[in-house]
Amino acid sequence: MKLQRALSAAALALMVMPLHAQSNVQVFGLVDTMVYHKELAGRPSMPSDRVDGGGLNTSFLGFRGAEELGGGLRVRFELTSFFRSDTGQMGRSDTDPFFSRSSWVGLQGGWGAASLGRQTTLSFTNMVRYSAFGGSSSFNPSFLHNYLSSITQPMLTGSGAADSAWNNAVSYETPKFAGLVGALYYAPSESTNAGRRFGASLSFTRGAFSMGLVGERIDDMSLNYAAPPTVALMRDSRLWNLGASYDLTFVKLYAQMISTSLSNAATDIDLDTVTIGGSVPIGPGKVLVSYGQTSKSQTRQADVKRETTSLAYDYSLSRRTDLYTVFMHDGMTGKSSGNGYAVGIRHRF
Repeated sequence: MKLQRALSAAALALMVMPLHAQSNVQVFGLVDTMVYHKELAGRPSMPSDRVDGGGLNTSFLGFRGAEELGGGLRVRFELTSFFRSDTGQMGRSDTDPFFSRSSWVGLQGGWGAASLGRQTTLSFTNMVRYSAFGGSSSFNPSFLHNYLSSITQPMLTGSGAADSAWNNAVSYETPKFAGLVGALYYAPSESTNAGRRFGASLSFTRGAFSMGLVGERIDDMSLNYAAPPTVALMRDSRLWNLGASYDLTFVKLYAQMISTSLSNAATDIDLDTVTIGGSVPIGPGKVLVSYGQTSKSQTRQADVKRETTSLAYDYSLSRRTDLYTVFMHDGMTGKSSGNGYAVGIRHRF
């Protein structure tokens, strides 16, 4: 594994030299690091002096570009890797693929855009777009409730069944028409545990208002779901995600509903997440606030509810650099509550 990562890193270094010579290729990314005291409901706290990556965003490094082919047609690509800024290791964990964030190539024209490869899911994009904390895996209630789980917090929904991106995906996105954009995703199982995946979305934007609806379906997957006192092997997933935002200038409002059903031959699990939040410009920065609640019902198990509230101030040093401080409270039925707080810095390039 170490040799493979070393070879991959060397290949990337060789790629960068010709990329800089081409004006239609961009090197981009984000570095986000924080000092974090982490407490989640029912779990022991981490050391208060812990330095961690991924406060308001998970750090990443990427390459993207396009070539004009004539007649309004062009080819596009994107290759992006997550990395852990506190240690310098690639990926969000040691099991991540090298280009874990995205790895795709496709065509775009007046008819829309089609792409092949590892691509961010429609449900994840909708979750980020209609949450005050965006893609924060540490403080966004929607992210915590839908994508991260453990045996002590068995709240994983279908959003996280196949990660924030799908391997082997084929996608199509329509051109924008009167503020409407549609998209279709499909990914075959290819003899893996991921199952066959289908996704569709419709979004609408006009002025200060935006709304998005996503439906996703996964068949014949193999998901080990933490379902105390045992672990259940779930086979099918059905998900709906409806989000909206409205920018009133003095505050931008966010709201989102995520409904997921997981099933196998003997067990049904239903999870419903509601999140509301806002972003309020104050001084050179903005206050972020978000509240999320997830209710879970499961065959032969008592109902469980989780509630998370996050509050932050994001101070802009420049257009690309900001400092932030965050407080979070997390609670769950039958478990002790937890409080987390962080101070961090984020830079985009």
